[in-house]
Amino acid sequence: MIFLVFPLLFQSCSKSQLPGASDLEGSQLKEGNLEAMMASEQPLPGGKVRFSAVMGNMDLTGETVVRICNWTFNANAGTVAATYWDWNTADEKGKTLFNAHTCTFENISKTANPYTPTGWMAPAGMYFGRTGIYTYNATTGVLSIAWDAPWAGVTESWNVTNPDAFSAKVSLRSSNYGLTHGRGYGSNASWSTFKTVAQVPRILYRGFRIAVWSTNGTTISIDTTVTGAWKADKLNLTPFTSSANGNTLHVLSPSSADVCNSGCTTTRTGIIYHLASNNNGRSMVYNHFRACLPTNAEFPTYDRNLHPYAFQQIIDDNGDMRGFIGIEQQDQPGSVGYQYQLKEYFQ
Repeated sequence: MIFLVFPLLFQSCSKSQLPGASDLEGSQLKEGNLEAMMASEQPLPGGKVRFSAVMGNMDLTGETVVRICNWTFNANAGTVAATYWDWNTADEKGKTLFNAHTCTFENISKTANPYTPTGWMAPAGMYFGRTGIYTYNATTGVLSIAWDAPWAGVTESWNVTNPDAFSAKVSLRSSNYGLTHGRGYGSNASWSTFKTVAQVPRILYRGFRIAVWSTNGTTISIDTTVTGAWKADKLNLTPFTSSANGNTLHVLSPSSADVCNSGCTTTRTGIIYHLASNNNGRSMVYNHFRACLPTNAEFPTYDRNLHPYAFQQIIDDNGDMRGFIGIEQQDQPGSVGYQYQLKEYFQ
């Protein structure tokens, strides 16, 4: 597997923000809990009710923002209810302890602690809800959304395709509030349909990513400067094994060619990966760090310069897991540098 592994660095740029949560809009919206709006009956996008997507402002100017959202469409009313999780270079939310398991590599066993981007499951309640109206042209596959207050005037449009009969894909066309990238997947499976760690297919997932990072808070780098473009990526769960308590898949894998070598405390090689869940929903946490970073006393655990991701399972109409959408937010409070990513894997 090939992943970028950059060192966590130090202070973010001062940038203007995309529309975010307001103090009065902090509760998750439920299906059917929609205010009356000027809307009309619409087809479901790609014939699907529920979508999970990643999106953000991922370029060399302005604030770097990554978001995960869940959309629920009401075809009869032509409305959409959304829940958002947001991370950006202005807030520098950092990471939060997620859960624990016993990790054994090189015949050394210790309690390991995966971390989540702060606000993804931990601490609880760090999301915000929005409602809006939508139109969907089933002939052209264009989905257009206009959001209500406090996002009144905010609009976006997406291309909708069907990879197969059991799923739909959305790809960002445009927005009037600074989105540069966005992709997601939908189906008619209920939000309560998910896979536990033991049920996650351990296969090779192919997909795409877009990463933005800075080592000094001033010079910004990006995977590709082509507007709206993504870079091919993959996630190989084939060699992962399960922790004894069943809440984590993990592996010590050989390093890829683009891994940096700074900050090592030992001569160990390879990268340690953790994919963790509370086994109560689609939300998961993904971490990786270089095996040379922990001291001999710490190995195979580590809690400093690691890469924390928020992952969401992609579930199709049949209840099968097809992949993940996810974000990385490696940006500790007060740091100068950072790394943010959007990811999508679908099989």
